[in-house]
Amino acid sequence: MTINSPAILICLPIAIGLINMLLPGILRKILTGCGLAVMLAVSWLLFRGGFDPDFIPPGIFTCDRLSVLMLLAIQFLSLVIFIFSIKGVDPRIKKQFFILYPMTAGFCNGVILSDHAIVFIIFWGLSGLMLYLFNLLGRGEDTPESARKTFFLIGGSDALLILGFVLMGISLPDAEWSLSAMHLPLSGTIPILAFICLLCASLAKAGGFPFHTWVPSYARVSPVESVAFLPASLDKILGIYLLARLVLFLFQCSFTVNLILITIGTITVITAVMMALIQHNGRELLGYHAISQVGYMIMGVGSGSPLAFAGGLFHMINHTIYKSNLFLTLGSVEKQTHTNDLADLGGLGRKMPLTFIMALVGAFSISGIPPFNGFFSKWMIYQGILEKAKEASAGYEIWLLICFVLAIFGSALTLASFLKFLHTIFLGKRPAKYDHIKEAPFNQWLATGILAMFCIGLGLFAMQGPLRYLVFPVLDQAHQPLPEMPGLYSPLFIFVMMALAFILGMIIYLITCKVRFDDSYLGGMDALERFRVSGTEFYNEIRAMKPIKQIYDMAEKKVFDFYEVLYKGILDMAHLFQACHNGQLSLYLLFISIGLLALLWIK
Repeated sequence: MTINSPAILICLPIAIGLINMLLPGILRKILTGCGLAVMLAVSWLLFRGGFDPDFIPPGIFTCDRLSVLMLLAIQFLSLVIFIFSIKGVDPRIKKQFFILYPMTAGFCNGVILSDHAIVFIIFWGLSGLMLYLFNLLGRGEDTPESARKTFFLIGGSDALLILGFVLMGISLPDAEWSLSAMHLPLSGTIPILAFICLLCASLAKAGGFPFHTWVPSYARVSPVESVAFLPASLDKILGIYLLARLVLFLFQCSFTVNLILITIGTITVITAVMMALIQHNGRELLGYHAISQVGYMIMGVGSGSPLAFAGGLFHMINHTIYKSNLFLTLGSVEKQTHTNDLADLGGLGRKMPLTFIMALVGAFSISGIPPFNGFFSKWMIYQGILEKAKEASAGYEIWLLICFVLAIFGSALTLASFLKFLHTIFLGKRPAKYDHIKEAPFNQWLATGILAMFCIGLGLFAMQGPLRYLVFPVLDQAHQPLPEMPGLYSPLFIFVMMALAFILGMIIYLITCKVRFDDSYLGGMDALERFRVSGTEFYNEIRAMKPIKQIYDMAEKKVFDFYEVLYKGILDMAHLFQACHNGQLSLYLLFISIGLLALLWIK
């Protein structure tokens, strides 16, 4: 079966969003859910049967294997996050939320399907506008500042996107703005400048260094459903999609470019995970980890190794699944407790066991614990980087190995920070004020349960499913060699061994356990609530370590915040111009004299 035009994935959700302006609440949800289900079915049919090219305007839309991979991911995640949103969205923003939600999916589909550069720019900008509007739905006092930062960085990157495509259009006038007809060697000023502009747009959208600082602030104040929907999922897909287009189709990248991209990815991994380690706000912790995981995608997709490239695309899929799961599980906790401060939580595992299990699976996945999906994609990236190092000269080989070690170290720090995340929320001593807490509603743990199942399934059957049918066809269509999997890793074997070890441990525990529960005492009296150990204090020692304390201090002063540095520079320049135009005639006469002398000197 074929689809007349994949443009239905653009038109249908936009129409649903417009119709939702007129419908009551329950009908908005029904229409949105039905529309998202239809869009997922259409994407599946595109994957299975393709489309009829006679119905597609030439040079406007396209649908290759890379597009199909991204479309399936967008539709699947849109539907699952919608299930979570059926019950629990803040009543004050419900109408706006269900208007923006389907339209956002439609605009993101437009980016993926666009073949014309101008159409691509339009949908890219509209998806950024949706991000800004969702940000404005936040209720925190920092919402205006967060929205301003998001608008500044994403809007500024949109300007670079336009400039990059204009430069490519100048270099390739015969392409007539068709992306599929554009292919430039990275030699000469204009192609290099175009690549840099498009790369910056890709990094800003995905949340890569140094354009990443909008992600934690967005995650802190925006509705949790929109955080899982955009910076954790759809924005990552769009940013990595553009990066994959750049290195695979639009430009001929050299080894030097691959090395630069691997380095940018490594810096993104290590800087973001170090910041995540000291966060006490659950949303900011997850926001920094959303940045950190982008680093692995950049390393893989930009490496020039087919194995690492496939791993980077696979990691993009994996990340959108487990990071959405983590944001949504935190959202379930937040909706029950009305806080996301880790120091204020604890002991909720008994009250919310299903949510705890889903969060545990997501934490194992993002930390790269086998046999969960996060391990397999990271393992492919690591192997690809090692293969790349073998082909490099001695100096470059050492540099690649340093990046490799730092990436593994970043994964270890990820595990450390998620031990903190799980302990502070679900383990430890529960504050008395949360004794009434109940499990999340059915729709919420169903959504997180679906994502958790995919975390396990994609880890166990990566080769038989997503890699074979979704990722490797992208390489095949781009005439890249299909990678061979080195090593003897068997996820099913590891799963069986871990299951047996767990069962054996439970048997030993049940036979030998002698557990006595008692209250905590301080000075012979019951310990007050304020003496409760939350689990966040241990990581304060890391913050105080002398070698990195100064770096953390500088980070808290926003020395490394690209937005703050640029914003401050613009303000300083504005103050300079104001000082130069103070209305004094003598100062203006001095400017005129200096200008005349400069003209005489030039002449």
